[in-house]
Amino acid sequence: MRPSYSFRTRMLLTFWIILLGALLLPPWYYFHSLTREISEDSKSRAIQQLSLFQWILERESTVNSAEDLQRLLVQLGSKLGVRLTYVAEGGKVIADSQVPLDEIPSLESHANRPEIIQSRNSEIGYAVRHSKTLNKDLIYTARKLPAMGSLPAGVLRVASPLSIIKEPVDDLKVSFFLFVILVFTAAASVSYLLIRRLNKPIQAMIETAHAISSRDYDRRIQSTPGQEFSPLTRAINTMADSIQKHIRTIMEQKHELEAVFDAMQEGVMVLDAKGRIRRINRTFAELTSGVNDVLGRRPLEVISNHDLQNICDKTMRGEEEARPQSLQIVLGGEHTYNVNLVWLPDEKKGRGAVAVFHDITELKRLEKVRRDFVANVSHELRTPLTSIKGYSETLLSDPGPDRNTAQSFLQVILKNTNHMVKMVEDLLQLARLEAPNAPTSMLPVNPAAAFQTAWRSCQHQSEGKKLKLETFFPQEAGWVMADFDQLVQVFRNLLENAIRYSPPGEALSISCTKNNNDVLCSVRDQGPGIIKKHQQRIFERFYRVDAHRGDDSGSTGLGLAICRHIIRNHGGRIWVQSPNTGDVKGSTFFFTLRPAPAGENGYGNGTDEE
Repeated sequence: MRPSYSFRTRMLLTFWIILLGALLLPPWYYFHSLTREISEDSKSRAIQQLSLFQWILERESTVNSAEDLQRLLVQLGSKLGVRLTYVAEGGKVIADSQVPLDEIPSLESHANRPEIIQSRNSEIGYAVRHSKTLNKDLIYTARKLPAMGSLPAGVLRVASPLSIIKEPVDDLKVSFFLFVILVFTAAASVSYLLIRRLNKPIQAMIETAHAISSRDYDRRIQSTPGQEFSPLTRAINTMADSIQKHIRTIMEQKHELEAVFDAMQEGVMVLDAKGRIRRINRTFAELTSGVNDVLGRRPLEVISNHDLQNICDKTMRGEEEARPQSLQIVLGGEHTYNVNLVWLPDEKKGRGAVAVFHDITELKRLEKVRRDFVANVSHELRTPLTSIKGYSETLLSDPGPDRNTAQSFLQVILKNTNHMVKMVEDLLQLARLEAPNAPTSMLPVNPAAAFQTAWRSCQHQSEGKKLKLETFFPQEAGWVMADFDQLVQVFRNLLENAIRYSPPGEALSISCTKNNNDVLCSVRDQGPGIIKKHQQRIFERFYRVDAHRGDDSGSTGLGLAICRHIIRNHGGRIWVQSPNTGDVKGSTFFFTLRPAPAGENGYGNGTDEE
């Protein structure tokens, strides 16, 4: 793995390499050229010396033997500071200016010396090498000479010290080397200080860029020394501002979408390309509250419905891209959902899908209520109309019935007519109560006075059963905010039901007590009670519990529905408890009202209607 260097290090190394090359290349070229020129000049001088010695030797008439030659070579060599050697053709040394005459015979053969060999093939032989005899580097030049007198033909060789040339050049090299070191050290130190100074803003830019990449979008470059980095600094700060603005916009949109997503009343399930749940909203989480770790599972693992899984698979396969898929499913045996499924294209992650679960349980219930209402209204109207029609036809078919028979028939007709009139009035009242902004005169009302008024209107119904009345209206319960007439009707409807279904001799219990921030009123009877499954539906229009309430005894079946709408319009709620607490029978109807502000009086003094 290649090592990672900082920008400063790479910049310094690059500059130093270039600087070192700029300092070394010119001297190297200069010394190379100088050495070459000096070598050529030295060679020329050595050849000139060789020619001079040859000329002297050829004109010296006293040289007749090896001793004379040795003496002459020693004189010339000592005066000129060179070594002169005469080598016979076989390589034997005849004379040498720096070797005593008696030691010359012991010298090794010079036949294989490069300059000797070269002189045989050309006019002059030339070589530079280390001399073992003198232990120094020498320049050797040699030239072939003919026989002179008693001297055999051979080669005259001149060896001059190389140090005469090399030492000044080496000294010059050392000087240049020291100069290069000095200049390089000074330039490197200055460049390091400059780079270190420039590194601070560069490091600030790097840290700012890293901070922005780490989602620290508030980070900015505060100052930049020099004009060179100003455009880059402005560009980075402008980029950071733009990124921060875009990220803020994206996050705002994301939060808005998440808020809308989680606030939807419909459950939403998003599937990934593998058909597994990728995301859900709050409503869907409540729908599957009994399942842990919904994300990452298949729909069938969360909602046990094969039709839903099949339609998800069908959509994921892309068999129905043109239009959404939909179906109705029932969960928990109580809730009905309309599921719409559409495919969700994603270029990176592949095909996905979105399923929307719309709870239509209430809609289904209302449809059933509407059907039951139509059926019940038809039944409630058909029974009295049939009776009226039958008795009317009987009267018309018998032109002269006796007075008692005609009066009995007319009483039946009148009774059924009054029943229908009461039913129509109750329906009209329900329509008024259900209307938006239904008029309600909200004033402080004494609930005990409203109850007394209601009881007087239905007291005669309880006299035949000899029912006992128990009331509990403590003073601390206070008054309530209500429409007096509507509150009387609520009490009257509940009392009529309690009287109607209470066995003879039993007691009716009525109370109003303070309950937290509300006033809780109740009407309790000892009747047969209401089965649990019917308790939520008894407040619907015309709904009857067949097991115990088949005989309406003049009831329209709308009393409890009217009570519910009145209490709702007053901001309270109404419900039933059956059987009674600590008993196996009976029913207690509860409803709540808002308490009146302290010190305000309205209708009722607690005993009589005003």
